[in-house]
Amino acid sequence: MEAQVAGSLGFDSDYRLRGYSLTEGHPAFSAQVSYDDPSGFYLGLSGLAVVSDDSRFLGVVGNAGYARRVGKHATIDAGLLRSQIRGTSTKDKGFEYTEVYAGAYVGPVTARLYYSPDYRASRQSTLYGELEAHVDPVPKWRLSGHLGLLTYLSSTPYYPAGETHRDWRISAVRQLGKFELHAALSGGGPNTYYGSRLHRRTVLTLGGSASF
Repeated sequence: MEAQVAGSLGFDSDYRLRGYSLTEGHPAFSAQVSYDDPSGFYLGLSGLAVVSDDSRFLGVVGNAGYARRVGKHATIDAGLLRSQIRGTSTKDKGFEYTEVYAGAYVGPVTARLYYSPDYRASRQSTLYGELEAHVDPVPKWRLSGHLGLLTYLSSTPYYPAGETHRDWRISAVRQLGKFELHAALSGGGPNTYYGSRLHRRTVLTLGGSASF
């Protein structure tokens, strides 16, 4: 088995993470590159840019981890993730945070748990759990679902300890060789505010990407 390097370029009508928009509802360009080593070690790096009256490069998300197969159908992994994203305009502060994570893949189902000591603010610790599953009903089509729960472990001026935020996503992907078209319906709650900004709870996004 040889090391693998892969990448993709994408465009989305809105770039959303954990139920909230990182581009304030504006379209976005994204790029990803990944490296998988036969030993199980892997690296990933993605960049994001917003398309608006104040179009700009927003930042990057990088991760490094190790995955190990357990039996014929299960894989466990653990790693470190770092996000550094600017605001969509020069007036916005943006955010940065670090997370450590561990998870497992069993067939089409993935479960992961993330811990951050500085989620979007100094000394604001959080725990985030997610569950994802996918099916391929017919060739070249994929349907997937995602559920997530974010819990604040420490109190801050914005969020008291114990407060939780839920997010969900249902998506469909159509493969066209090295290209894909995708649509997703996603939302979050119970609060519609995130980072002092108002967000719609449920949004339909459309996009496409090309792999290389």
